[in-house]
Amino acid sequence: MGSSSNQPEFDYLFKLLMIGDSGVGKSSLLLSFTSDSFEDLSPTIGVDFKVKYVNVGGKKLKLAIWDTAGQERFRTLTSSYYRGAQGIIMVGYPEVGAVLTLWVV
Repeated sequence: MGSSSNQPEFDYLFKLLMIGDSGVGKSSLLLSFTSDSFEDLSPTIGVDFKVKYVNVGGKKLKLAIWDTAGQERFRTLTSSYYRGAQGIIMVGYPEVGAVLTLWVV
C-alpha cells in the first residue's frame, strides 16, 4: 500500500483522533505510546500529530494519531478533524466521565 525508501511498508492506514478536556493527559499518553517515554507536557495549541507502526494478526498497521487541543475555544476546530477518522480515543478522568459526552455531541 504505502512505500518509500525512508518509510516502512504498511498494509493498512488508520486515522485516529484523541479528544478530551485540556489537562487530562492526551499529549503525554500519545508520547508514551509512540516513543516509550513520558513527560508532563504543556497544552496543545490546535493539533499535534504522531505516527506509530504496529503489527496485528500478521499485518503492519500505520496509526496516524491526531492529538487535539482540549480548550473549549478549539472545539469547533477539533470537529473538522473528525472527517476521515476511523477511530476516536476519548481521554478523561474517571470521576468526570460524563464530561466526555460533550465531545461527541
